[in-house]
Amino acid sequence: NFLIFSLENESILGIDTEFDWRTTYFPIQSLLQIATKDKIFLIDCLQFKNPKKLKNLKNILEDQNRLIVFHSSRSDSTVLYTNLNIKVKNVYDIQIAEKIIHGGDIKNYASIVKKYLNISLDKSETNSNWLKRPFTKSQINYAANDVRFLIKIFDKQKKILEKKNVFLNVRNLSKREVSLGSRELYI
Repeated sequence: NFLIFSLENESILGIDTEFDWRTTYFPIQSLLQIATKDKIFLIDCLQFKNPKKLKNLKNILEDQNRLIVFHSSRSDSTVLYTNLNIKVKNVYDIQIAEKIIHGGDIKNYASIVKKYLNISLDKSETNSNWLKRPFTKSQINYAANDVRFLIKIFDKQKKILEKKNVFLNVRNLSKREVSLGSRELYI
């Protein structure tokens, strides 16, 4: 499988999810976006009714030797866990890092991308119906951009955090957020 072959030797991945959680107790995952340093994969999760078909992907995302970069990791980790039984462990959250670096309010992804890369993102698909098929070109571009810059921002933030000697703090806070998102939910 081209996806697994492309990911298995990567040491860092950017991850995002698109889902519907407006009318359900558990989120319904529509799309999983994965970025490497030079590729972006969009996986239509509605095509995989049986999460066991994604076992190799689960192994890659749960690998302790691979860093998974998120923006706002708790909701994505909840979606990954409830839909695909994936518990990511080696994580970094650019939103948590930004709060540690600059304090103040929690920053959205578009503002962090603008700050570090001077790129303005079109966020018009934020409240899009991600369960509807086929995806529009605008939805595909939006979804790709949601992971396109994660690794570049990580690289820039890491240098700042290491100078301030707080990189491990961000890693620990990121792990905590993910563990909160991927714990058992009880009715």
